[in-house]
Amino acid sequence: MNFKNMDYWDKEDLATDINTSADVWRELAKDASRRVRTHVGPNPNTPEDVLRELARDDWPVRCGVAQNHNTPLALLGKLATDREWRVRDYVAENPQSTRKILIKVFEYEKSLNSPTSNVIRDLYANPNFPAFAKRVIETLFGEML
Repeated sequence: MNFKNMDYWDKEDLATDINTSADVWRELAKDASRRVRTHVGPNPNTPEDVLRELARDDWPVRCGVAQNHNTPLALLGKLATDREWRVRDYVAENPQSTRKILIKVFEYEKSLNSPTSNVIRDLYANPNFPAFAKRVIETLFGEML
């Protein structure tokens, strides 16, 4: 497949198609356009090695990896303390995030001078977030809910 002659829209279609081959996703994950790479991460059939590669990319690309329900838990755990709040927010929203990962996001947010209200709200809403931690959020950050 010749990616050099494809426009952005054709590449986006390939990146979002669940039937795209793993080899094509690997190529799209290296595309010069961040916009193309951004569409590869959320695809549920993106191979694990591609997700790991994308997790080292710019924050919009990492967001896609963080929202993918098939991202390995170890990788979600690393993204839980990402410097970009939007990435942490997708980890907080991800239904596959475990209690341990969600607590890791929460501890990171608590350590900040100004926790991000979106992340706090999404942690609170995640059914995997433990009840005791919800009580802490209510106490410390109730105004954000």
